[in-house]
Amino acid sequence: MKTSWSSIAREQADKAHKTEVDALKAKLAQYQASVESLEKQLGIALSLGTTRIRPHPLSVSMNDKAEAVAIALASDWHVEETVEAASVNGLNEYRLPIAKTRIEKFFSTIARLTEIERHGAKIDDLILWLGGDLMTGMIHEELAESNSKTPTQVILWLQDRLADGLATLKPHFKRIIIPTSYGNHGRTTIKTRHATGAAHSYEWLLYRILEGRFHGDQQIEWQIADSYFNFMTVYDRRLRFHHGDSLKFQGGIGGLSIPVEKSIASWNKSPNRADLDLFGHWHQYQQNRHWLCNGSLIGYNAYALSIKASFEPPTQTYFLLDKKRGRTMTSPIYL
Repeated sequence: MKTSWSSIAREQADKAHKTEVDALKAKLAQYQASVESLEKQLGIALSLGTTRIRPHPLSVSMNDKAEAVAIALASDWHVEETVEAASVNGLNEYRLPIAKTRIEKFFSTIARLTEIERHGAKIDDLILWLGGDLMTGMIHEELAESNSKTPTQVILWLQDRLADGLATLKPHFKRIIIPTSYGNHGRTTIKTRHATGAAHSYEWLLYRILEGRFHGDQQIEWQIADSYFNFMTVYDRRLRFHHGDSLKFQGGIGGLSIPVEKSIASWNKSPNRADLDLFGHWHQYQQNRHWLCNGSLIGYNAYALSIKASFEPPTQTYFLLDKKRGRTMTSPIYL
């Protein structure tokens, strides 16, 4: 019996159809298995969302808090000096209104940082160092041309800014201690005087005027130095404040570190040794375990550009002196 071509074609079509159906059934079975798996995962996730997990908070005792003194370094403001943006390729600009804004930010930031640090330490007192070169003075001829105020006018302007700053700080501290250092810029002489530096310093006069202005204020204590160094003992640590201009640094390899270490080693051979030196003058924020160099409020200027100094934004310094551990949290204040 002969098979017709039509029957063969039907058989082949039936086989192809069956193969296709089997393939679709296999895919359907895979999809159903995937759906079941996803449903199980979803069920687990939903059950976790309704499960209450008991928190186990750490107990924080107020008795575990450290005790510390806040210390803020204020130096190298040069408030009456003018920095034109064009003279430093747009990296900085400075004049009296800008100085005023930066000073206000400096004092408000001290208060803000202290409130933050009080979460971990008891802080009642502030040491506010006024470290010199708050004014530029007229020790160079070009300064007489570019400065916006004379030294006597600057004294009047600065005392109001500092008085306003102390008014900002007083609600945040039980006591404010103010050690001072006179700088090398605010002097009445052309050359620096060593033995009579304070007597020829406009800044020393400024400090004395402020001391009189706050006479009788039991919250504020002044420690105005007549010598280059100003010492203070906090807890069991000896601090040595000075403007920093007695350090000899000519831009050598290693930067400030080597001359500062040599100077500190020499100074500490005397009975007036110190655990920590605090100074400014160099307009650089630098530190190690034994010393801290403050930045400047004025920031980058034409002089810094001419001596090839590295760029640094306007900066002052805030740190804590812990009763047990010494200097701990240390922060630049960017202005």
